Amino acid sequence: MAVAISIINLKGGVGKSTLTMILAEYLAFRFDKRVLLIDMDAQANLSYIMVPYRWIEEQEQNHKTIYHFFQSALSGQPRPIADFVARPPLIVSNINNPFVMALNRPEKTLDMVISTPSVAQLEEDLLKLWEAEKPMPANLRFALKEGLDQMQDQYDVVLIDCPPGLSLFTSTTLIASNFFVSPIIPEPLSLEGVRLAQDRARELGREYKCNIEFAGVILSIVKHYRRQHQITALDVYGAQSSLLKPFLFWLPDNDRLRGLGEFEIDEERIRDGWGGGVERKFYSVYSKYSVSYLLTNPSAGALSHIRDVEGDRYRLHERIERLAEEFGNRVGILP
Repeated sequence: MAVAISIINLKGGVGKSTLTMILAEYLAFRFDKRVLLIDMDAQANLSYIMVPYRWIEEQEQNHKTIYHFFQSALSGQPRPIADFVARPPLIVSNINNPFVMALNRPEKTLDMVISTPSVAQLEEDLLKLWEAEKPMPANLRFALKEGLDQMQDQYDVVLIDCPPGLSLFTSTTLIASNFFVSPIIPEPLSLEGVRLAQDRARELGREYKCNIEFAGVILSIVKHYRRQHQITALDVYGAQSSLLKPFLFWLPDNDRLRGLGEFEIDEERIRDGWGGGVERKFYSVYSKYSVSYLLTNPSAGALSHIRDVEGDRYRLHERIERLAEEFGNRVGILP
């Protein structure tokens, strides 16, 4: 049975897409899980860093994006979400996985339902229904959940990259999820986005009798030398730890991660490549996420607890693996 997890913070710019990419690739290619990615964000950053641009264009031309899935639900004739999953020959992820392709092994699957900026049109489509005094399809809020229920045996985990802000589609995503996890930058506004997500999940749970469990916050883009980050981290791991359930492992602000999580759509030179200007595939998760130098753990403060596990210095790809394993443990997909 697939476990569905929303990656959500109603504050933007907290590294949601980068974290979702990291978790998907480590769970698929390091921990042998069958992973389905769903990009619900109209900014579509996750899609652009996971799939070459020309394939996104083709998927949109074939009406096989998350927008078209919801459009079918709006029309009252919903199609199975399986119809919108981008599978080979479309290339999902820039990590090479020749053994799976050669042996046709079912494990280490990484599939995706992509987004494009046209998803923003969904709000306009809803407004037009309202202006025409037409009823909203009764199942729209449950469309994603019902779609995933039909694919329960095909995947071990479904990771959903959520849009920032409160909307019908944020609620739809939470209703479809067993858990939600919130990436945060250790700053006050980022924490407020978590509280709003928690409030919405509780409201949906009461109204629709669905159980959406909060699995915790993951600190991202951490600058451990900044005083504001130190103060907020002290609050997260201290006074608010029972409310926020922070993960032990956090992601540093790092040029490698920043580059891999960015995509300039107008760069023709990477039209056939991926985010961060990557034109060729990586051999493994280690080659993608490793850097040639050791990173330094803080010597004091709330963020220094990690030294008990890693020592004074650590390797980036090993930190990420530990985080992915902690994530898998929390949501019950790893022992």
